[in-house]
Amino acid sequence: MNISLQQLWRGAVNTFLAYPLVLLAAFTGTAAVIINTDLSFNQKQEHLYLEKLMLVSSLGLILFFTFELLVSKYKLALRWRVALWVLGAGLLGLYFWLLPLELQPKHWQRYLMLALALHLAASYAMFLNRREENAFWQFNKVLFLRILTSALYSGVLFLGLVIAVLAMQELFSVAIDGNFYAELWLFMVGVFNTWFFLAGVSTNVPELEQTHQYPKGLKVFTQFVLLPLVTLYLLILYAYFGKIILQWAWPEGWVSVLVLCFSIAGILSLLLIHPIRFEEGNTWMRTFSRWFYRALFPLLILLVLAIWRRVSEYGVTEERYVVMALAVWLLATALYFLFSRQKNIKFIPITLSIVALLAAFGPFSAFQVSEWSQVRRLERLLQESKVLVNGQIQRQHPPVKAEIAQEVSSIADYLARYHDFKALKPWFKYNMQDSLATATDTLKTRWQRSIASRNKVLELMGLEYKTQTATTGEQHFYITSNFSGISDEVYDINGYAYFTKVSLRTFDEEARTAYKLGKVPMTLELKEDAPVLYFHFEQETLMLNLLSAIQKFEHRQQERINPTDLTFVIEGEKVQLKVVLEEISGFRKEHYRIQSLQANVFVQLQE
Repeated sequence: MNISLQQLWRGAVNTFLAYPLVLLAAFTGTAAVIINTDLSFNQKQEHLYLEKLMLVSSLGLILFFTFELLVSKYKLALRWRVALWVLGAGLLGLYFWLLPLELQPKHWQRYLMLALALHLAASYAMFLNRREENAFWQFNKVLFLRILTSALYSGVLFLGLVIAVLAMQELFSVAIDGNFYAELWLFMVGVFNTWFFLAGVSTNVPELEQTHQYPKGLKVFTQFVLLPLVTLYLLILYAYFGKIILQWAWPEGWVSVLVLCFSIAGILSLLLIHPIRFEEGNTWMRTFSRWFYRALFPLLILLVLAIWRRVSEYGVTEERYVVMALAVWLLATALYFLFSRQKNIKFIPITLSIVALLAAFGPFSAFQVSEWSQVRRLERLLQESKVLVNGQIQRQHPPVKAEIAQEVSSIADYLARYHDFKALKPWFKYNMQDSLATATDTLKTRWQRSIASRNKVLELMGLEYKTQTATTGEQHFYITSNFSGISDEVYDINGYAYFTKVSLRTFDEEARTAYKLGKVPMTLELKEDAPVLYFHFEQETLMLNLLSAIQKFEHRQQERINPTDLTFVIEGEKVQLKVVLEEISGFRKEHYRIQSLQANVFVQLQE
């Protein structure tokens, strides 16, 4: 089949006319990503709206795609199509306006839930009636294969263009900006890949209903790759299920991930083999489709036990909420396909999209339930420790046990990062929000503000931030003078001949790193059993004992320390050093041990 450039151009134009706002969202989101990629850290702090634009554009892409499917299915007039565009733009504008300028982790999590719900909605938007199940399957088969084809074409074209640009750079000495390749990749993924994918989407429902093609490659992939992997997962999980019954022990928390992976892979397998599972010669597929949901029940018990143990000990978080919601959904799905006469596969995306929406919004969302659970857990711990009496915080209270102080610190850290402390306001006799505002007003980043607010709330409770591993009793510390990883300090090198950044990591043994200061060798050594840093030169060895600094600042976990408080000057007979610590972390059990250290070192050698 010959395809001319005119045909390609006509096809591209027709695709744009069929999905104008989808491609406009792709252009906008890609441009926002590219611009944001080229900005420095400080510039990104001044253009935080770009992250919001990326989120809204990506959601708009799939939202407008779903609307265009509805227009095509029901052959809506132009005025209704425009009405859907206005509705979509209004919803996206409202979402953009409701998002704060600086996004928190919960906003990214809610975005992922919304994206999942919208993608699932696109899969069934044209098939809301009980019939047309074959058209539903064929449509999603086309989407699945089109995604793979688009990824292949985009990847090959990107590599070809990269090689062409490299050839021009090497052969003709053409100067190419270092960000060009990343920008090209983003353009290929965001614009070309989207455009190419849309060009192959079929929306003719009657034609899809009459189609009964099943790609041979898909059958081979499902029968000889996916189904054997699902069976292997099943055998491993059943063996583990037998082990915990024999040992009468709680299941490990990690098993919930494996159960979910098995369930997702199994359901995907069932969807892929749905049209041919009862055909002659497909005995294994028929057996798998009949027994999968029955085999799922014992594993759901395993999943519930694993997540219930974590929830009972540490309360609900967004991640645990998602696992619990998926467990309930899997149970409902298994019951439906075992006892329903219809067994319509559209049940899977429709119900999962509803679960995603309920988890994203409303009084029973993942965020509301998690915050409520952690606040109730914090309230119980503070009441047990006499810190909270009759609903009021007591600054003067009995000493708090170490393990309880660690749990309180963990909850405070969680609330600071994912929510806020408004729910704790009734516990304080004075205005807690004013104290938090005073502690965070001058800080630049959300991370800095969350840590400062956490520490301030603990201070108002008469507590300090503590982190501790319950199994080993190790008290960890993390001291830093630089949050972003990009130092914004300007150092005066007057009086020193050399400057270098140093980094050491030690976990199971001593650490040694060699540096060259011009022609002068310098070796740094960090002992395993003591917080002492050695600087070895040919002339002499200097030593910096960090014990006093660690003891002074270890209670200020992850709070930004003024660099001048972490600056040390060491004078020897032949060498003078100035060391400015940027980061130091480790733990204390019987003695202090440093695991990670970063610093700026200034060196002056005496004649």
